[in-house]
Amino acid sequence: MSRTMYDIDPAGNVITTYTGTDSDKETLRSEKTKVPLAKAVFYAFLPAGFPHTVTDDYLPYQTYDSLQAFASSITSLLANRAVLEGLGVGDSSTSPTGALILKITGDTISRIATILFAHRMGQAIEPECKFYRFLADILNDSAQFLDLLTPALPYFPKLGIIVSAGVLRSLCGVAANASKASLSAHFALTGNLAELNAKEASQETIVSLLGMLVGSLVVRLVEDKQVVWVLMMVLVGVHLAMNYRAVRCVKMRTLNRQRATIVFREWLEHNTILNPDHVAQRESILTSGRGNVSSKSGEYTGFCDFGTYSDIMSWNPRGYHRYDFETNTYFLGIWHRAGNFYMRLALKEGTTSALGAWFDAVNHAYHFDSALKDGLQSHYENEMPLGYVSDEQKDSLFSALRTAGWDLNTNALETRLPIRVRVGGDGKKGM
Repeated sequence: MSRTMYDIDPAGNVITTYTGTDSDKETLRSEKTKVPLAKAVFYAFLPAGFPHTVTDDYLPYQTYDSLQAFASSITSLLANRAVLEGLGVGDSSTSPTGALILKITGDTISRIATILFAHRMGQAIEPECKFYRFLADILNDSAQFLDLLTPALPYFPKLGIIVSAGVLRSLCGVAANASKASLSAHFALTGNLAELNAKEASQETIVSLLGMLVGSLVVRLVEDKQVVWVLMMVLVGVHLAMNYRAVRCVKMRTLNRQRATIVFREWLEHNTILNPDHVAQRESILTSGRGNVSSKSGEYTGFCDFGTYSDIMSWNPRGYHRYDFETNTYFLGIWHRAGNFYMRLALKEGTTSALGAWFDAVNHAYHFDSALKDGLQSHYENEMPLGYVSDEQKDSLFSALRTAGWDLNTNALETRLPIRVRVGGDGKKGM
């Protein structure tokens, strides 16, 4: 019996066509599909099986990311030329030892800054990867503007500028590398994270090469200091605009503080479930997730954070009214004064997800002004307080969120070391 068989790639494209009969293998004929050169080159820089092996926001992000990298390559050459001038390259009166000391001092302090920043902010980068990806380029551009100042400064101010620029670049490196790792994990759908990173490295290589070629022409033609500054401002503007558009395209599926608050508020107000596409259009890129919350009327605004048992029971700022209460999974403290309030959650040991506690905090904030009119104490002592949501309703909400495409298994709410409160015992594990 004669039939036709095909070899296909993960995207469903036919690689080879086979024709013949099952009984006579000698009649089997194969024909490879011809791929146009332009398409072959295009796919050399994209993950195998594109677009089915990555999320739908991968290509827009990479397009804008390549454009911002091109602009950054040119500004880097302008900044590096200024640094070399500042170190005395081409000036016979400048001591090589002095230039070396400047370089060593800057590198030493910048590496210390890398360790400190990674220790302090490392856990916050993944939940807020879009913010830190954009912040990284702001830090890098700021360092390049400082570089432009080095030729005009005497030795010690120059040392301060070089050190400051090195610190900014170190912070940029930590924020950029960690946030890009989180974004790559988001884009990879079929366990192809390593291959996706390899292809991204190829993209960056070709874009940087083009940027260096254009930048080499620019640095040769542009010598006037004022023109350099104007050109830098234009290129940095393009760089930041493209980077902003890139992270704006990303539709994260994890619920960090900002996204969770947007989703929960929409459900409380309109009983509507937002999917990652909707929330990506609403969330702010320019602010990290501090946990800003507000009441339904907007009369009261404040923020919520996670902390320890001591934070709730011992913190008593002057002029604030305080209330705290306990559930099966967490302690919650509320402080309020003149239109402002502050909320602090302390999760109990054994609580695997902070999402339920965060929903309750957003719900409390949403009904805060109405609860104040009833009196907070009597409001929360009521068996069915205003805005009460049962466990069954919350389970139904979380089930709907999973159906809408949200990843509820990844904890993106706690941006510091997760602390849990052990109730009873002597504090030792297993007791």
